Amino acid sequence: MPTPPMSQPGTRLSLVLEHVFDIRIDFHQRLIFDPMPGGQKQAYTSVKSGRVSGPRLNGTVLDYSGADWPIVRTDGVVELNAHYVLEADDGARIYIRNLGYVYGPRADAARSPANPGASGYFRCTPYFRAPEGPHDWLNRTVIVGGGERHTAPDHTLFRYYSVL
Repeated sequence: MPTPPMSQPGTRLSLVLEHVFDIRIDFHQRLIFDPMPGGQKQAYTSVKSGRVSGPRLNGTVLDYSGADWPIVRTDGVVELNAHYVLEADDGARIYIRNLGYVYGPRADAARSPANPGASGYFRCTPYFRAPEGPHDWLNRTVIVGGGERHTAPDHTLFRYYSVL
């Protein structure tokens, strides 16, 4: 029996991305610890505040509700491991764990989701814990995102897409 092609229009293997929301996170403090065995460094970036806006979710990043604990690898790749809390405009609190990779040029424009031709890379896969109700779609939806780091003031912009 012949093996069917891996992707055909209209099959369940096709992926479509739909913009769901953006998050701006303002940071409080950044620390990088001395190298660990093997040369990689542990870092810490505390979340100060932020805003969530988009077609599927609006609200804030709760002030000082979490941090990123990235690993700075010897090959220049930063492994993101952020945990913080969102508060939707209706008061629902939503936990987010955001994992990802950052590497390449540090220029702001290099990592823009709107500038995919740039050589920088800043991509993430968030996971959510939302209460039952209007935001529980986050508990069962694969979401991917792109980031863009800025300075003065220190903040990151994320754009998130659901994978349909």
